[in-house]
Amino acid sequence: MAIVKDIGHIVLPVDDMERGLAFYRDLLGFRVVGKGSAVWTAIETAGGQLTLWRTSEIPKISLGAKGDRTPFELHVDNFEAAALILEAKGVRVQRDDANAGTIWDPFGNVLRLHDHRE
Repeated sequence: MAIVKDIGHIVLPVDDMERGLAFYRDLLGFRVVGKGSAVWTAIETAGGQLTLWRTSEIPKISLGAKGDRTPFELHVDNFEAAALILEAKGVRVQRDDANAGTIWDPFGNVLRLHDHRE
């Protein structure tokens, strides 16, 4: 029997909850779960939940020599289409190949986007 049942949520630090919601809810399409507060807000999409946690100290969790890698990956239907939408909204996109790339949220958190198209 497994000790761990599932992944509850992943916490992402933000220094401004409204800007965090504007990025994750309004731009990326996550839904707010429950009431939340000025300090934390749970958001979800199919397959997972994140908690935005307001803090003045945002640790750098990026990996790689250029700080452009992350253990955190979001799946999209079509990477290039998603990249074009995000770039039009002012989000920095680094294309790694035709199906994947890296974006940075307004707080410096590194997120990888990937599709599984052939």
